[in-house]
Amino acid sequence: MTKTKILRNVTAIAVCLAATTMGANAQIGGALRNAANAVTNSGNNSSSNTTAQPATQPAPQATANTGTVYYVCFTNGAGSRTADGSKEKPYKDLQAAIDAAPTGSKILISEGNYLGRMEQGYIQIKDKYLTLEGGWNAGFTERNFVKYRTMIQPGEAQIGTSGSYSMLNIDYKFNAPGVSLQGLMVIDGIIFDGGEITPYFRPIPEDARTGTPPGCETGQTIEPGASMQSLELRPFSISDRRGIHGYFQGILIIRNCVFANCYNFGVQLENHGGAWEIYNNLFVSNRMAGIEVRGHGSIPEDKTSLKFYNNTVLFTWTRTKLMEDMGYGFRYMTRMNYDVYDNIFGCNYYGALDRTRFDSDLNRDKIRKTNAFNNIFFANTMGDICLPSGGGLWNWQFAKNFEEVEQLEKYEGNREVNQSEAQSLANALNTPYLQGFLTLTKSATSKYDENSAMNTYRAAHGMNRQGTETVRVSMWGNRYPIADIHKLWGVIAGKGAQATH
Repeated sequence: MTKTKILRNVTAIAVCLAATTMGANAQIGGALRNAANAVTNSGNNSSSNTTAQPATQPAPQATANTGTVYYVCFTNGAGSRTADGSKEKPYKDLQAAIDAAPTGSKILISEGNYLGRMEQGYIQIKDKYLTLEGGWNAGFTERNFVKYRTMIQPGEAQIGTSGSYSMLNIDYKFNAPGVSLQGLMVIDGIIFDGGEITPYFRPIPEDARTGTPPGCETGQTIEPGASMQSLELRPFSISDRRGIHGYFQGILIIRNCVFANCYNFGVQLENHGGAWEIYNNLFVSNRMAGIEVRGHGSIPEDKTSLKFYNNTVLFTWTRTKLMEDMGYGFRYMTRMNYDVYDNIFGCNYYGALDRTRFDSDLNRDKIRKTNAFNNIFFANTMGDICLPSGGGLWNWQFAKNFEEVEQLEKYEGNREVNQSEAQSLANALNTPYLQGFLTLTKSATSKYDENSAMNTYRAAHGMNRQGTETVRVSMWGNRYPIADIHKLWGVIAGKGAQATH
């Protein structure tokens, strides 16, 4: 058996944190680990959280486009045949309101779990510009997106009903009627949680096959092609299960949202033209990438842009438990300009930022601008940014070297967390999950019997002999507790997602 420990002790954590010197690294890494241990010993993770709650928001206003406002209420709304979307007769089904609302409308959504038409587990916006604003109380007198939780959280009943749809699907691109670079779409204050439908092993710490650090609420994610029914948490189902997916042309704003435990990407979108802003969101424990936004090939770079700021992006997991690719917090894709700033990136396995993608048209690639500035990083396993090495392999760098990264036009102000920030993060993060990540191990065993019955048969037919390899990891894609995610609002003032914005 060979064993490779990924993050084992304070020294290894210090290397991963990569501050300016080895001594400084060890101090910061030790602070993060010691703080996590202190929280464990106190037996009360929540008591150390002092995040302020968001202030009450003003009463709803009409939109600038059509002035039409629709209301959706999980607790006292009505079906599409009896509701009219007014404050007095709100819809119960968010999809019904989306279908009824004309383009340019604003839809206010109260707390509750919205599962789409006939509770199939997904929402769809097609060929119209809308504003979806969650976080309202049932009477629509107060908005607080942390207290009044508007959710799209499909569960076991939705396994098999949503096919390849994501939790929210957007389809409005250049060939749609009425499409415009100035049309506005806003997704605001909605929690997208795949933790009740992603396949996990049951939490059995003593069974290494489940990959369960002590105290975690599930075992590891079940990867594609794998199945052990006796150890599965729920009926096994694999589908895309992104938070938001689709294609859009116009001005897109995504803010004050949570993307958690998504099986494939928190957000994966294609920009068909328009200035986009994605800010003040939490991305926690998603597989593949926290966010991936690409430009469309026929649209010039000066008409496709993304500002990604004041987001907190944590625990992004690789494609498979082999941990050989993906697992990025943010991906710079092709044919777009990007500004990435004032974010917190931590514990992303394959790198906080991925800047390895190049356009096949090198002339177009040279004119696009990719920036990363004033971000905070911590404990990203391989590095803070992943770059092409020029030799066919990857080159990982930490924040201290961003000045040398040619792919970044603007690079100033990036740094690792300091000791007090590490303490605040450890207080806010789920302690078993953080400790599991910081002590993650990977082991592999191989077995080869040249004279086995199968290999004798294969050799007789001129086929290659085969062996088997078993890979086990102590943690991979485990579910992050949705209740604890809300402790992450406003952990570091001015950086990452804030409780108010």
